[in-house]
Amino acid sequence: MEIMIGQEFRDALRSGKTVYGTLITSSSPKMFDVTLSLGLDYVFLCSEHVSYNPETLSWMCRAFKAAGINPVVRIPEPNPFLATQALDAGAGAILVPYVENIEDVYELVGAVKYRPLKGKKLKKILYGEEKPTPELEAYLKKHNQNHTLLLNIESPAGAASMEQFFSIQSVDGPGVDGIVIGPHDLSTSYNMPEKYLSQEFLDLSCGIIKKARACGVAAGGHNGSRATLDLQIEWAKAGANIILHSSDMFLFADKLQEDLNRIREVKGEKVNQERTGDNI
Repeated sequence: MEIMIGQEFRDALRSGKTVYGTLITSSSPKMFDVTLSLGLDYVFLCSEHVSYNPETLSWMCRAFKAAGINPVVRIPEPNPFLATQALDAGAGAILVPYVENIEDVYELVGAVKYRPLKGKKLKKILYGEEKPTPELEAYLKKHNQNHTLLLNIESPAGAASMEQFFSIQSVDGPGVDGIVIGPHDLSTSYNMPEKYLSQEFLDLSCGIIKKARACGVAAGGHNGSRATLDLQIEWAKAGANIILHSSDMFLFADKLQEDLNRIREVKGEKVNQERTGDNI
């Protein structure tokens, strides 16, 4: 497995290389050992929907980073202060949910690519009203070289504004390094809740991925519900290079249900087809 933490991960996305990861909800040390054997490029740690203890989340970030697996942390909302907090905790990449406004993206680029600058000086530089001195520019590049910014596209407003988001530059190239579709929110906001394999939703989600890739921006989606491998495959066919497949929780449930149903069939008993409605 090629190590892709920090700058290597960011550069891989910018070059179009495919990266593979999954959502880890368990903080068990044994889960860490098992995950290392899977050949992942990154792990997704979702502080929007998973109740990690903050100290535990920081340890998880640092442990995975030390093992050569980039920790991608989703913050609860488009907030630059939450982004810098996650970076301080050890995140290698920030994923921001439900992004719709260009002003939010400017602030997030500032938080991830220009820290520790804040306030009026940062705003002037972000909006092109002031240029950093050569010394400051070199410092900002070095200080933030290992930071990646990813945006969740989960609504019509977000999808319509992608090219605006992609136009924002940092001192070290693109401000936005990639987009990730959130299918649960996206399908709901387009009035087709959880119809993930309908032709209408496939056309929509694959179209978003193709649009981003045509702009030279990394793209993919998180199939964060049970039994949605086919959806991830359709995204891969559409050119997704961020493969964010399922989670430890849902993969456990799918595999255990499959195994127990095979045993039930041998016993002549009714199989269990129940699927949880949870989505992440």
